[in-house]
Amino acid sequence: MSNIQIYIKLPEYERQWCRHHFGEPCTFPNQSNINSVIRYFTKKRPEGAEVETKKEGELAICIPDSQSKDPYYYNYLTAPGKKAIAEAINDIFTKQMFEDLSAIQFRAIPLTLIIRDWMATNGISYEQEHNIIQKYTRIKDAYRKCGVNISRGYKHEDIGMNRRKRVNKR
Repeated sequence: MSNIQIYIKLPEYERQWCRHHFGEPCTFPNQSNINSVIRYFTKKRPEGAEVETKKEGELAICIPDSQSKDPYYYNYLTAPGKKAIAEAINDIFTKQMFEDLSAIQFRAIPLTLIIRDWMATNGISYEQEHNIIQKYTRIKDAYRKCGVNISRGYKHEDIGMNRRKRVNKR
């Protein structure tokens, strides 16, 4: 992994999660999707373009080594490239959060306690609790609107297979 870094603006909880799992600056696994996205979007720095420095709300990420794109030369990101990397990180974060929280077997424990435990396990401060609960709830609600129950036993209306079918009388 190179020592050359790029800086991506992310929500605080995703920055904390990344630093917890991938270090600071973040070094993603060699064959990961995020590294593929980084390699795809890094370009040669245009003449006259200043080298960027880390700003408030950004995460430092090491550019992965590549035989075809030496990070020494390919270390520039356009705005769409930065957005694509942020989306790739968000996808991995959301997938882990959703899979971990949806697999919970303890229905009698309040969801907020389960989320707080998940946050502690993943290096996210409790100041971000509202954001995590909101993100998780939005995902569940989006599925619920499509008739898919992913709440796994929490107190929600019956959806999906448990719904009674309406029979049209002729």
